[in-house]
Amino acid sequence: MSDRGTGRATDESAFVRFLKRKWLAIVLIALLVIVAIQNGVGNDQATIYVLWTQVQMPTWLLVLIVFLIGGITGWILARNRAARRARR
Repeated sequence: MSDRGTGRATDESAFVRFLKRKWLAIVLIALLVIVAIQNGVGNDQATIYVLWTQVQMPTWLLVLIVFLIGGITGWILARNRAARRARR
């Protein structure tokens, strides 16, 4: 039977295209959520639990890293949005 009536093949290909364009942003956001849930910021030192490792770093460095991850994610999303608009 054909999936023409349900539009299922179109939905899957759109989802795959979405994942191909946004995979790095999705990975960075997932990593940021994991780190944020597992950790709180300490006084001077922050202990980060990332999957199976433990890292201690100054709090300012943690804030800088989180800022960079957010900036990279925003840049990727904006670049993809601009490319999509240019195709119209």
